[in-house]
Amino acid sequence: MNTASEKLSTLSKPSNWKEKLNYQLENEAWLDKSADISFSVLEVLDDLGESQAWLAEQLGLSKQYVSQIVKGNENLSLSTIFKLQEVLGIRLLVK
Repeated sequence: MNTASEKLSTLSKPSNWKEKLNYQLENEAWLDKSADISFSVLEVLDDLGESQAWLAEQLGLSKQYVSQIVKGNENLSLSTIFKLQEVLGIRLLVK
């Protein structure tokens, strides 16, 4: 039988916090905009009384992808942004 330390060593993984931090710093501009979009989407869904599943159906996207959108970590294409604007009746991009 394995000892507790042996079990722990098999479960532990090296930390990748430096890589995550570098990713955040290198992509800060679009990540900030993605977060802004996600807040807007969530706010409108709440106002409409609709769910992420409803939005996924309206957009023709998977529920998993919509979940990523509302987490604010997705690098959205212009096509997806325009679909969101159309379905939700809001403006996400300004000139």
